[in-house]
Amino acid sequence: MSAEYAYSLNGEHYRGTFSSREEAVVQAIDAARRAAEPPQSVYVGRMVPADPKAGGHARWIISNMIARAREEFGDAASSYLTRLSKQQIENLDETLELVIREWLHRHDLMPHFFKVEAIGEYSVPTAPEVRTASEVREVQEIGSGEYET
Repeated sequence: MSAEYAYSLNGEHYRGTFSSREEAVVQAIDAARRAAEPPQSVYVGRMVPADPKAGGHARWIISNMIARAREEFGDAASSYLTRLSKQQIENLDETLELVIREWLHRHDLMPHFFKVEAIGEYSVPTAPEVRTASEVREVQEIGSGEYET
């Protein structure tokens, strides 16, 4: 997956999704110039998608299953799931993560938030002055001059 970038006018609130840093800088400068109070700098950083926290649940689920079995069956369930190998636990973890991620995708529940890394600060160039017609001196006379060829 290629990197995506976002920009901020204040260094805190990032917006947009751009395929290159350069594209994000151009859009950030454009947005800064249109702002009511244009900032002197804009910020652009690489977007890092949030981890949906779909993995690492196997041990908790196994513990919960053991506790529920003991609650219902008492000492008869005392050895239930107590001799699992590390490989079995890792296998359950991988399987659970796949199922949880698929469920999140199916119900459009994947996180839409992100953090920003590799942030660069870019100066907003000042726009050239725009003069009104009344401010521009009109040429009154056009003379002739000599030039050498």
